[in-house]
Amino acid sequence: MLNVAPARAPDPVSLDQNVADELVERARDAQNAIDALDDARLDKVVRAIVGAFSKDVEGWAERELAVTRIGNRKDKTHKLGLVLTRVFHSLHGVRTRGRIGYDQSLIEYASPVGVIFAVVPLTNPVPNSLFKALLCIKTRNALIASFPQKADSVGAQAFDLIRGVLAEEGLPADLVQRCAEPSHSRTKLLMSHSGVALVLATGGSQLVGAAYSSGTPTIGVGPGNVPVLVASSADVGRAARDIVKGKAYDNGIVCGSESNIVVDERVRAPFLEALTAAGAVVVEGDARSPVIEALFDPETRRLRRELLGVDGDALAAAAGLEVTHRVACLVLAAERGEYPFIAQEKMAPLLTLFTAEQGRGVDDAAALLWSEGAGHTAVIHSSDPVEIDAFATAMPAGRILVNTSATHGMLGETSDLPVSFMQGSGSWGGNGTTDPITWRHLVNIKRLAFGRG
Repeated sequence: MLNVAPARAPDPVSLDQNVADELVERARDAQNAIDALDDARLDKVVRAIVGAFSKDVEGWAERELAVTRIGNRKDKTHKLGLVLTRVFHSLHGVRTRGRIGYDQSLIEYASPVGVIFAVVPLTNPVPNSLFKALLCIKTRNALIASFPQKADSVGAQAFDLIRGVLAEEGLPADLVQRCAEPSHSRTKLLMSHSGVALVLATGGSQLVGAAYSSGTPTIGVGPGNVPVLVASSADVGRAARDIVKGKAYDNGIVCGSESNIVVDERVRAPFLEALTAAGAVVVEGDARSPVIEALFDPETRRLRRELLGVDGDALAAAAGLEVTHRVACLVLAAERGEYPFIAQEKMAPLLTLFTAEQGRGVDDAAALLWSEGAGHTAVIHSSDPVEIDAFATAMPAGRILVNTSATHGMLGETSDLPVSFMQGSGSWGGNGTTDPITWRHLVNIKRLAFGRG
């Protein structure tokens, strides 16, 4: 009788490597197949994908909300609408291959980078992944995306729709692929895979740090913690409405939404009245302690996980507050150094309010951003050009917004910034650029220069 050794269980690492190799090989083949396509052809494909999603925008928002359980349907619908309109129009008719620009004796030529691996955030998996897919297709790159486990099912549905449109248009479906059964191991292997040309990492500091240490060129986007300075010259009514509007948007989960308010002591009283009129509930004095205890985890000193992305009413109820009207957001009044953890990023309709002595507002706002979220976004409400200039000079932020909602201004809806679902934070945030990421970041740009004689 022969002694047969029991079969070994498959090595999980080897299986993950095989998955990564197969995804990259298929992506490379697909990318090579479209390398020579002209922009008019790609415009038609992008238009067809946009048309397919436009048929059921609210349905996509509902499906995303059902699996992520953070945010709200109205604003998720709006986010996806920005991709289907503003992002689409920013790509349509644009040359992204070959000679793309000419400035006197300098000519720009663009080439696709190849295979791009993207990590999609839980906060907006459908708009973010569609944004990246449209940019990749228009620039003749192939995309492999990894969704958070909670959002993997809706990610699969979205990518199945994109792949179906690609096939109908005669393009390889493997231009857009998803990493099935996402895991830290598979993400790490794809980030460092020799066949991946660029990583787009959207998420927390650990994820972005891992992407930058992968050895693959990376564009990373880290956390936000936006400070808002309400100066003595501000229109306090408008400032309050903008702040509440921005923080209540999608229940406060946008990384570029307002987080900490610094109000000049000279306008504190009317500003608090304006906040209340705008739908906020301001918690001061002895009332803060039980609210903070109810909302923040005693060990991590972060907002309790079950409160991420809930609406203002749910947040007020969790805090034990009895209110007779609808709550847009909560505002915790504090002094610098008091309860320092509440000055961190809060992914819910929750703000912290600090009062600045005359002449200290800019420095206080900068200090808050340096403590967390450096590089992302900062806002000032002011009518004083000198003060606005001083604020812009001092802030370690890639986006300085004036007299607008942080969320809507950062997204480019109420400002002239390009609509983007990736915001670079520069060296302050450990990133390579402060730019809002657009298609130009997904191509290699060559510059043809002539000698002057």
